[in-house]
Amino acid sequence: MPLTKKITELVSKKYNTNITIMGDYEGSNNTSILDDTNGTILVVSDRDQFYFKDQNRNLWLSVLDPFHIDGKQHHPELGDSYTLNHGVQYSFTTKEAIIDMASSYFEKHSDFV
Repeated sequence: MPLTKKITELVSKKYNTNITIMGDYEGSNNTSILDDTNGTILVVSDRDQFYFKDQNRNLWLSVLDPFHIDGKQHHPELGDSYTLNHGVQYSFTTKEAIIDMASSYFEKHSDFV
């Protein structure tokens, strides 16, 4: 299934009351789905920047721009991971992998499960 269709389906489902959807993938620049109970979130910005944060605050990103952590500039590539001093891990993967993770997680909270 094409990525756009997967995202549209993900943000248009009916979820349990702990899930909040903000934005509309088709009509806004920023769309997110949040589990209010534990902070798990999917964010899609500008239709091409994706991230998924799990309940342990680990983060998967599709953005491959350079960034600063602990005073150093990093140039991530797909598959790279960085662990911050406080133990949170940032991993870089594809948009498709992020949507698959989010779909698997949020499917458990669908009203129809």
